[in-house]
Parts: sequence; C-alpha cells; structure tokens
Amino acid sequence: MKDQPVRLGPREQQIVELLLQGCDNAEIARQLNMARRTVKAHFNRLFLRFGITGGIKRVKLATLLYRRQECQQMNDTVHVSQMNVSNESSSLSLKA
Repeated sequence: MKDQPVRLGPREQQIVELLLQGCDNAEIARQLNMARRTVKAHFNRLFLRFGITGGIKRVKLATLLYRRQECQQMNDTVHVSQMNVSNESSSLSLKA
C-alpha cells in the first residue's frame, strides 16, 4: 500500500463506511441506489488508489476489515458491560 494518504470523495466515503459496517456490494448498491457494477467500479478505483493490485492484497484488506469489525464488536461489548457495572454500582449507592 502507498504511504501517502488517500483522499476520498463523498461517495467513496459512503461506500467505504458501508463496507466497514460489513455490507457486501449488493447491500451497498441497494443503500446508495446504484448498480452493483458501479459499486464494483468504485472499489476497483479505490484499490488502485490505495495501491492494492493483487488478489493477495485484497484478501489482506478483507482480513484487516474483518479484524476491525471483530475489535469494534468486542469494544462495544466491553463498553456495555462497563455501563452495566456502573449502573449497578450507582443503584447500590442510592439504596445504601
């Protein structure tokens, strides 16, 4: 991948955000009201701009995105657990 930051246009940002949320090409196309081949064309341009040219790099990107999603879910679970502990502790304080 290239070292220089890549600036995304508004539509590209929408597509990437949906990808990071776990949407596939068909779902992205539905949500953004565009053809699946248009989504695929956006991804191909993004891959080129990020210097992702081979299938192996695409697999690595998919793996990275999957891991990010897993980490986000784990962080959300920890955050909810902490909120529950905080709520339980404050309700105990109120009763005492």
